[in-house]
Amino acid sequence: MSDDGQMTRMPLSSENHKEPGQLITVFPGDGILFNMIDIKSSTIPGFVEDPIGETKELKINYCASGRCELKLKTGECTYLAAGEIAMDAGQALNTYFYPLGEYRGFEVIVSMEHTGDRRILGERLAVPGMLYDACAVNDRPWIRNAGKFLTGFYEVFSYYIGEGFGADLIYVKCVELLMYLSKLDFEQAQLKRTYYTASQVEIAKKTKEILTSDLTRRFTARELAGQFGVSETSLKNYFRSVFGCGYAEYQQTLRMRTAAALLRDTDEKIAAIAGAVGFATQAKFGAAFKECYGVTPLEYRRQGKLNMLQEGGDRR
Repeated sequence: MSDDGQMTRMPLSSENHKEPGQLITVFPGDGILFNMIDIKSSTIPGFVEDPIGETKELKINYCASGRCELKLKTGECTYLAAGEIAMDAGQALNTYFYPLGEYRGFEVIVSMEHTGDRRILGERLAVPGMLYDACAVNDRPWIRNAGKFLTGFYEVFSYYIGEGFGADLIYVKCVELLMYLSKLDFEQAQLKRTYYTASQVEIAKKTKEILTSDLTRRFTARELAGQFGVSETSLKNYFRSVFGCGYAEYQQTLRMRTAAALLRDTDEKIAAIAGAVGFATQAKFGAAFKECYGVTPLEYRRQGKLNMLQEGGDRR
């Protein structure tokens, strides 16, 4: 292993969080790059360059939470969800869209153009080339549920990064990951995986824009589907495939998050907040909010004020 060991931290813009996101990049050596990803927005402005820049790369992505769009060279799209791992040999484009506005996971990129001699325990490490060749014969990435063992890789990577243990342990864990993946059954990749066309994905994204543009309105599936000339069932399927939930659930979650922010950050009356997020009465809003957050809107506001006072006291 070379002693490259470079680690960089890049703050990323945040849409709905106080704290920014972060991309931690480690070059542990031997043409391997590791990214620890914490996204708090739906896109990453300006982050479009491939950090290795080689023509042949093996890319492994694990999603711990959120959703990530995989746009393929075939023109299709699919979505990596929490608890899934993807591996591709150039089938996926370098695009970055996160439908839920947040994403956590890790990425390992292995250069196939690396001229050094990768070795482990004195033996030549042939696994990256084997995995690349196995992926390259297909038009689509290899994607499967990660399972408990692969989830453990994310936890270990997070611990190593958090403790600042350096690049050597990251390198060893990356090699272990590659060797473990080489033992898995690639035939499982195609089971129950749905791919959508660019127009179907665009319908889902436009539906989201409609839903979020005015939280006071409640749309029926017929209204939404009619705007795009598709059936109600198709619209629901497209939306769920991109955002991982039904359109009504998505809008309700957004209403509650918006209401929570207004309760926390403003002095607006609760009745006004209820109307602003689409509830006809304060009572209905209160019931929905308590179901979501476990407390009434008034109690949520009180707790927020107490937390602010506590934080101010801690800083002194």
